[in-house]
Amino acid sequence: MIHHLKLIQLKGGLPGTRVEEIMVESRIRILKIQDVLSLACGKKIPVNGHDTFHDLFLALEFENSLKRTAAFDHPLYHQFEAQVLKPNAQKIEVLEFEMDPGKDVRFS
Repeated sequence: MIHHLKLIQLKGGLPGTRVEEIMVESRIRILKIQDVLSLACGKKIPVNGHDTFHDLFLALEFENSLKRTAAFDHPLYHQFEAQVLKPNAQKIEVLEFEMDPGKDVRFS
């Protein structure tokens, strides 16, 4: 099982409601892709003493790397990227994790 995490820094000057709109659009669009097992998204909660540039996160789960590739090659994901992420994101940091203990990450 692969956990794919996107940490998103939004462009400056966007309206405050834009984070909420991106969260809703993410759920509507990404969950239509069959290879996505689950999706979580959320906005930043300010924490004293911890400064972060990420405004939003998306966490997607896939059965394996083939399913991940298929999901990211899906036309709905390309549309989501072009219409939601690219116009609003200044920077996106991507992290991936293998969630099955004992599984060699080379074969995820």
